[in-house]
Amino acid sequence: MGRRYGIPFMVLALGLLVAPVVAMAGVPDPALSTIPNVVGSPDGLMAYKVTIVGSSGPIDSANVTLVWSTEGNNATCWCTAQNHPSVSASTNPSGVAQFNLRLGRCLNPATIAGGVAVEVFVNSIKIKEVGQVSPDVVGVPLGPPCNVALNDAVQFTSPLATNTYGFCFDLNSDGSVGLIDAVALTPPVAAAASCP
Repeated sequence: MGRRYGIPFMVLALGLLVAPVVAMAGVPDPALSTIPNVVGSPDGLMAYKVTIVGSSGPIDSANVTLVWSTEGNNATCWCTAQNHPSVSASTNPSGVAQFNLRLGRCLNPATIAGGVAVEVFVNSIKIKEVGQVSPDVVGVPLGPPCNVALNDAVQFTSPLATNTYGFCFDLNSDGSVGLIDAVALTPPVAAAASCP
């Protein structure tokens, strides 16, 4: 009797030991993941990337969904071609999901009713709340037209020239305003980025 049930029992026991490790590999860890503020441009050419990492490293094929709050959705300048208030993308083997969002306006959670601009979900698990930045800081709520124009460039001039932090001018979410933000701003300004 011991031999007949011994091997299946060992297989079952081994399966129970391995199952939690396999399950944990796909669980996102907010502390290890990189989820900056959402960035978008009316022409959709500014890539917004998040990196989703679990305890075992990058998570492949995770479903990342951005969900704008009602206040965030209503304050964003949306191009007609852009789905909203939720957008999804899958991560690659490096755990990176890329979005090319056609939108404008800045959404600082500190100035939005309810304090939530965009919620980030990974495999239906809420992992973070973020704001939104765009070179089109002067866009029309619920636009179009959304476009990057001289009035937007003027808004960026003082913070960039003085390295003065302002949430709406920190296009790469590194906590400062400087050369990297100026480099990110230049193509949409030069191209007068607008909705297709």
